[in-house]
Amino acid sequence: MKRMNLRDVPDDVYEALAGAAQTNRQSLSAFVVERLTEVARVARLDDYVASYQPPAGSGVTLEDAAVAVRQVREAS
Repeated sequence: MKRMNLRDVPDDVYEALAGAAQTNRQSLSAFVVERLTEVARVARLDDYVASYQPPAGSGVTLEDAAVAVRQVREAS
């Protein structure tokens, strides 16, 4: 595994992350690694979407799914 050092983290961001980590009963490092893992997955989402094959016989196209996701996001 690699190590990372973060610099110039705004005080309010640090406090929010530290508080969230404490609430989740995690170390700050473990909490931040989980969040970075989520970001990395989303960063590669285009690759996943480009290779996605919907289940056979579902009748749901990628466009149908994208429209449904947009509707939920807009409603939020």
